[in-house]
Amino acid sequence: MYLGPSFSAPVIAAGTVLWRGAENAREVLVVHRRRGEWCFPKGRAASGEHMAVAAVRVVSERTGLTVRLGPWLGGTDYLEQGWPEHVDYFAAEVDPAATCAFTASDEVDDMLWLPPRRAADALSRPDDVRILGELRNRARVSTSTVLLMRDMPSPVRPVISAYGAGEPCRGADPESALRIAEESFAAGRPAALCAELAAVQELSRRLSPVPVEATIPSGGLLVLHGTPLRVVSVERHLV
Repeated sequence: MYLGPSFSAPVIAAGTVLWRGAENAREVLVVHRRRGEWCFPKGRAASGEHMAVAAVRVVSERTGLTVRLGPWLGGTDYLEQGWPEHVDYFAAEVDPAATCAFTASDEVDDMLWLPPRRAADALSRPDDVRILGELRNRARVSTSTVLLMRDMPSPVRPVISAYGAGEPCRGADPESALRIAEESFAAGRPAALCAELAAVQELSRRLSPVPVEATIPSGGLLVLHGTPLRVVSVERHLV
């Protein structure tokens, strides 16, 4: 009997590069899986679960920490026990008001805070070292997040919550939306705005560091990460 090639969509997972401290004294969190791998906290996404939501859930399950999600850092692809797996990673900061409640589990038995260079030496996969480098490129400083959308389908709400934003401000005109976004970046407090397309496009034009296609389909949103001085990165998500 001839057994031909088999094809499978990859298992979808999400993880976080969790960091704390100032840039010159930064530490990142690595965890030890019982199968012997040092890596970042990661885990499989549930069916229909957005990557940002999965990332926040997984880090809580693996480490007991509550985090504030930051920019997307990229993805890795590899074989896990013979099956293809894709992991999307996000930068994340520890909630300063949270306390660590880590206990060893069937999946993770240890975790360490390490300077980036030592973390790079500890990580088992070269692709994880590459993702660690993206932390320096895309999340050099602490940022706040503003989410822009045109409508509020129910799957968007968990994403808003994952970024730590409250109930979206609805129907904001460009000037009001700009004021809310600037206040969010200044206070370090995430915000969400649900506005007409014209307001979303104008706000994106005035805040974004580079031109961004702001034609957002239903269920789409722009995620802006910024400081009081400038927006440092913009992502487009579809949920």
